[in-house]
Amino acid sequence: MTLDTKLNALFSNTRLCVLVLVVLAIILNLNTLKGGYVLDDVVVLTDNSLVKEGVKGIPDLLTKEYFYGLAKKESDLSGGRYRPLALVIFAVEYEIFGFNPFVSHLINVLLFAAVMYFLFKLLNDHILKDYTQGLSFILCLLFVVHPIHTEVIANIKSRDELISLLLLIGSSYGFIKYSKDKSKSALFQALICFFLALLTRESAIPFIMVVPMVSYYFYSQSIKTSLKFILPLSAVFVVYMLIRLSVVGITHGIDKSILNFPFANATPLQAFATKVFLLFKYVSLLFYPFPLSFDYGYNEIPYLDIFSFKTIISGIILLGLLVIGLLGIKNRTILSFSILYFFTTIFLFSNFIIDIGAPLAERLLFQPSVGFCLAIAYYLMKIPKNLKNPAYISFIVILLSFATKTIARNNDWESNYTLFTTDVKSCPNSVRTNLFAGQQCLTRANSEKDPMARREYYQRAVFYDQRILSIYPHYQFIYEDLGYAYLGLGNIFNAADFWVKAYNLDDSNVKLRKQMDQLSDVMYNMGNKKFRSTEVDSAIVYFETAVDLNPDNGDAWYNLGASYFTAKKEKDGVNAWQVAYQISPNHNFDRTVYTGK
Repeated sequence: MTLDTKLNALFSNTRLCVLVLVVLAIILNLNTLKGGYVLDDVVVLTDNSLVKEGVKGIPDLLTKEYFYGLAKKESDLSGGRYRPLALVIFAVEYEIFGFNPFVSHLINVLLFAAVMYFLFKLLNDHILKDYTQGLSFILCLLFVVHPIHTEVIANIKSRDELISLLLLIGSSYGFIKYSKDKSKSALFQALICFFLALLTRESAIPFIMVVPMVSYYFYSQSIKTSLKFILPLSAVFVVYMLIRLSVVGITHGIDKSILNFPFANATPLQAFATKVFLLFKYVSLLFYPFPLSFDYGYNEIPYLDIFSFKTIISGIILLGLLVIGLLGIKNRTILSFSILYFFTTIFLFSNFIIDIGAPLAERLLFQPSVGFCLAIAYYLMKIPKNLKNPAYISFIVILLSFATKTIARNNDWESNYTLFTTDVKSCPNSVRTNLFAGQQCLTRANSEKDPMARREYYQRAVFYDQRILSIYPHYQFIYEDLGYAYLGLGNIFNAADFWVKAYNLDDSNVKLRKQMDQLSDVMYNMGNKKFRSTEVDSAIVYFETAVDLNPDNGDAWYNLGASYFTAKKEKDGVNAWQVAYQISPNHNFDRTVYTGK
């Protein structure tokens, strides 16, 4: 029996196909269950004060912006965020289980298994039922093993993508039933599911165009008839937007930091050119998802000029795909649908319409990848019979490599440390990956008991932070973290230098101000010791650093003045004493410099 024959037997057994997909969805992601709370999980769970109120926090979750529970204020991201249903689900989970990452990851895995079950049933029993047997299974098989989906499943926060797609599948069932028998209850189901999907995540918005596309391509409806579905969907969208605007408002987008506004330093033409390349990058990641990263921000993908080679090639490929998609509309080709579905579901989040706060994110490919999987599955099934066996073998090899990558990538998401220190290798020029990797090394160093290991962590933190300075030397946190790292290495002068620079960039940092005052006292005491040992030049260095750290340290100013006098620098001494007097006019500085008291 040939491989082709065996696979055809599998394709004809719907129950077995469903079982394979569900089992794969669970097995491939089983290793996520050992993971903790990682990355943005703090936003929706561990640091969200409203979610941690459990069911009592639900009214506030429904009437507050997405990030309000994290910082007690709305976000500065463009357009704001309003995803109350996702947060309500997390609040219910917390009410029942508290903080339990195993349960959180288990829910994500089971939701993904549910997505695979219902997606296959929707495609096989309805949308693709008139096409080649096995098309729906091959599509879903590629979808379930694709490594690009690891972020959605392994990152608990991205549960909103899973829930949103499930609700959209439910909405699709409603529209299909309504199209058959004009059932008002089915239409109500379709619109309610769509509304709930909107309340879960903005990725549901393109569904307004997806429904008429499915109607036209797969149910042989006219364009005019298909477009009628837009009316009820748009009505629901308007209701959603009115609610959203009443809660979130429109006064957002004031955060221009390089982490949340990656095109801040680009000219309009550079921004456009870079966005064209990033849209192509989404396409390339579907074909070759290696390597993967939680962040592709500034400056991992440098700004491009409008006439650069990458921009031109990306533009040609994207335009070519779009032309193929448009030309296939009349004949309702699968390739046409796949391409237009991809562009429809990704374009809103491509930064062309609004800046989403990131240049690119793998989770945003969760829905668009269905179009890619459909095109690949369709043309695999269309291969001539004499080439099917080698084609299937090649496809199985690809599936195995994807599955292996999925399992390995899930391991990267085990903790912040494993994720950040892995992805900084994949994206070494990203400010965010280096920042987060450096911070994790600092955290490890502070809890490490072995002196050699602790020193190594501090050195790695310095390495990552110094690399950030070579990329973007204007970020306040880098200087602060470098100060902590150098302090851990025992280099207090470097620590002082970087903390002063950090404070000059942000003088509202209360925690840093306290650390600087404490280090100023250390420098002051060291200066006194050096002065008593007649090491006047060294004493001056310590006292100068002390006043740099804390300009209000009157004792340090006075002793600095005395050290200057001893070093025959009378003019500098007078200036230092004048500052000391201005700070503490009633303080008795007599003999302080001589005794160090």
